[in-house]
Amino acid sequence: MSALLRPGFRREELRSRYAVSSFIEDDWHTYCGEQTAKIVSDHLKTPHSNSRWLLNAGSGIYELPLESWSVVSIDLFFEPIRNRQLSICASVEHLPFAAATFGGIVCVGEVLGYCDPAKAIPEFARILAPSGKLLLDFGSTFSSRHWFSHSYGRAADQTVVPYNGSMERIWNYSPAYLASLLHSYGFEITNQIGLNGWSALLQRLGVSVHSALRIERTLSQILLPKRWADIMTVVAERARA
Repeated sequence: MSALLRPGFRREELRSRYAVSSFIEDDWHTYCGEQTAKIVSDHLKTPHSNSRWLLNAGSGIYELPLESWSVVSIDLFFEPIRNRQLSICASVEHLPFAAATFGGIVCVGEVLGYCDPAKAIPEFARILAPSGKLLLDFGSTFSSRHWFSHSYGRAADQTVVPYNGSMERIWNYSPAYLASLLHSYGFEITNQIGLNGWSALLQRLGVSVHSALRIERTLSQILLPKRWADIMTVVAERARA
């Protein structure tokens, strides 16, 4: 990938939105969070046999309700994690942990949309114990949101999406690009879950975000092709030693 297209944002570009102790989420992102929380709970019911430590990577204001794990939260900013017992201010691209420390890593909420996966994924591989699980999500460039645009199907591209009544920039990726990174650092993908295919398709057809979300909730049991998913959640396992 060209250095000119290298994903990520400078820390100061993210401060106004993320250096906060609380904020009101919009309906679409709230729905995404509910869906993602269920996926995390379903795949991390049991701690790793050799490490009960779980990293909430890029946690923001959100905690993981996984009582059987010992959760460590990291974030670029101190404000969101101020009151947590186990928390560190750090970047997912440069993790201050020893090798094979964690039995699991969760990097969701489209954290990868603000950093460089080519730097974050090798760090995840380094600190994750053999056979440990990694859950991450990202906006897909194959989403119907990108149809008939220059960003469609690209390995990585910066796009503009609605957030809380305004527009914000975020990086989206192709599933094949993320899969290639995971495989190159010793991960085996065990599941891929597509979310919000209906709402993205409806918005591409001109339906408002609010109406698209309402229809998404109604049609969520009717699955569109995974390739059309707006948000992809990947479950991967670190190769055994």
